[in-house]
Amino acid sequence: MERVVINGLAIIVLAYVIASAAVVFGQDNLPTTPIAKVLNYKSGLALTDSQIRKLTILDNTTKEKMIQAKAQAQIRKQEIDKFTSNWVMMNGVACCQLVKEYYQYLAELKTLEINAIMQARAVLTEDQLRKFRELASLESMMLNLEPPVSSAL
Repeated sequence: MERVVINGLAIIVLAYVIASAAVVFGQDNLPTTPIAKVLNYKSGLALTDSQIRKLTILDNTTKEKMIQAKAQAQIRKQEIDKFTSNWVMMNGVACCQLVKEYYQYLAELKTLEINAIMQARAVLTEDQLRKFRELASLESMMLNLEPPVSSAL
């Protein structure tokens, strides 16, 4: 019975973290993973159902971890701002520790992104990787062809 209660609480806490991250960061600011880009090209890459399932699970897991790291970084940033706003009462040691933690969470975000790339590569075949590179570079070239928005208007 205790195990069921603990599992239930863990699910509630996880749901709360994800929901609060959606509120804090807004829908537009939810992290995008490199895996999401691969999934956008699923028809062009001819991904199998199994590959789509694996990539979706990896994407969701990575997003969850990124949301948590972003939230923790944002909390540290707010605490740093609070500590440094009053120089007279500032605790330098605590502030320095918060700065270290803040950058550790930012490093974790980049590490999660790199791990996502490595995991996605492991799911794709060589032909799919080659095709993905072609599609991604074509998209990049098309974005570079868009005329810049003039600020003189």
